[in-house]
Amino acid sequence: MIAARGSARPRVASARSALSRFVSLHVAPASVVALLGCSPSPRDVVPESRDVRVTPDAGDDAYVHVARRAHGVVALAEARRMADDDARAIVERIADELERCATGLEAQGLLVEGAARVVAVAGPNGTPALSVRLAPGDAVAHNALVCLVAPVRATTLPPPTSDGAPGLAIEATWGPARASISAPDPGAGVDAGGPL
Repeated sequence: MIAARGSARPRVASARSALSRFVSLHVAPASVVALLGCSPSPRDVVPESRDVRVTPDAGDDAYVHVARRAHGVVALAEARRMADDDARAIVERIADELERCATGLEAQGLLVEGAARVVAVAGPNGTPALSVRLAPGDAVAHNALVCLVAPVRATTLPPPTSDGAPGLAIEATWGPARASISAPDPGAGVDAGGPL
């Protein structure tokens, strides 16, 4: 074993010297410095994204109300032109629906970790128009549509008044019960068309 190590050292040294000779003969020193001194811009490395991002240690103090369940969290980011109690009741009902649905998907092996932001604004009869932003992935989209978007869409908001249409913005995270589910990071990386 000692002999093998001793014989490997000359090969490493000769490989380094060969590389040095190649660089000195074929590459101008200024270009090496320029090559080493330049780094790609962040835009070249990480593409611009409008996906929902979740920070595991986000606090609840940025939300009006947070409803926690075993498989997910639904947080009320903002409510307009509706009573606080009504908005909280809607979030609690959506969290119950998310939990029921996620439990069923987990039993089928279809539940994945995901996140979404949904902005719902009441139409003339109280049926909400939605703006939805999802974390990437087809499985996430499936989970979100079945377990979050459908319950929000089935919610009847108070009808519009002369002051304007009621609405709310919620952010949710979900995943298998064994995963640590935390409140979403308020608005981080989310562009849902602006506030209500």
